[in-house]
Amino acid sequence: MKLFRIPVGFCVVLLFASCLSLSFSTDGSRRVPADFFGIIPGGQGPLSREHEFLDELGVAWMRTTFYWSDIERQSGEWNFSRYDEYVEEGKKAGRKLLAILAYDTPWIYRDNKRRRNITPERLPHYLRYVEEVVRRYRGKIDAYEIWNEPNWVFWKGTDQDFFALSKAALQKIRELDPQAKIVAGSFSWVPKKFIRDMFAAGAIAGADVVSFHPYGVNPESSLKQYDRLVKVLSEQGYTGEIWVTEVGYPTDGYYPTRVAEEVFPEYVVKTLAGLAIRGAQKVFWYELTGAYFRGKEPNRVNSEYFFGLAYPDYSPRTGVAAYALCSRYIAGAEYRPELPARENLPPAVETLYFRGEGGRNTLILWNNGKSPLPLRLKLPGTEQTRRDIFSGEGRAVPEETELILDTTPQFFTWLSGPEGTPLPLAARA
Repeated sequence: MKLFRIPVGFCVVLLFASCLSLSFSTDGSRRVPADFFGIIPGGQGPLSREHEFLDELGVAWMRTTFYWSDIERQSGEWNFSRYDEYVEEGKKAGRKLLAILAYDTPWIYRDNKRRRNITPERLPHYLRYVEEVVRRYRGKIDAYEIWNEPNWVFWKGTDQDFFALSKAALQKIRELDPQAKIVAGSFSWVPKKFIRDMFAAGAIAGADVVSFHPYGVNPESSLKQYDRLVKVLSEQGYTGEIWVTEVGYPTDGYYPTRVAEEVFPEYVVKTLAGLAIRGAQKVFWYELTGAYFRGKEPNRVNSEYFFGLAYPDYSPRTGVAAYALCSRYIAGAEYRPELPARENLPPAVETLYFRGEGGRNTLILWNNGKSPLPLRLKLPGTEQTRRDIFSGEGRAVPEETELILDTTPQFFTWLSGPEGTPLPLAARA
């Protein structure tokens, strides 16, 4: 993300979006991809230790920038040592890799100062960098994302120059590695005019995926952006996949999207579950480890210190258990909005039910109402467990259990016979 500066207009948009009503649940059942969960890695420590931690989290994908300025510091001098290790360790761990092809390198400018402005005369240099990366990692990199947030601070040139870059890079990647997925867009929020102009310029034609980053002040705001993007893309006739290649919340600093540490797990669960039931094919959490070191006083002005799910030594922060629960119980499961049977439940109660393989069931529920709500819940089957989104710990509960429901998501899992459809759940206020 690395925003550094948030314009006033952005704050107004975010605050307005947070006030909009949102139907959290969606109509129609939907299978969540088994490789739904991705992350922006920290890169703070040994890669082997990082992958051990990613295994614990259930992460399928990693997204990293293959910086042109690292790879070709001087014209024609290529250095892939850093990325060779990253790719080798990632594939050894069974991870899928999304590589961002960005940004510029100083030597393409006369004064040797980077501008992130790839004009038509500089475009051949960028395409040569793209060619070198794709040729080297053909069959190892699973997807390529063309640039990052071009409608924001990461692109300084004209829109038309970026559209030309995207179109040319897409064609080059397709020519060199037909099996790799090509991810276009990488929008910050939902810039409607930019998206429409990009389609009109042919800068998305042929891409497998459109990606964007719905940073919001709360999960409802982020999900509202996803709904808005779906509408804009459908107007363009787009029928491909949508990936969220960045989303997250800092727990301190000056960004208006910051959230209190104790609310962080709630936001993790609601955002991941909400995007899953809406049809996002991949979601990459920003990020694995922030720059916040325990025992040291961080720069509390800069929110970039506080996005991480874990500390740089991989000790967990409050969001780790919430992410791991979602990856373990949602990935590969089918969202079934017609269940549970909502007997006498007010609309403010959200009930997200997922049916997994082997009779595994997951129910996530919470109350958007102003007052806590007493609830009686029936979970037919065996191994009924209530799981804590803060610690990840599970506690056995009876088939019929009572609870007080507030805004904090309650996470239940249980088993029913794999040969049949589970009985409707009885949830009564």
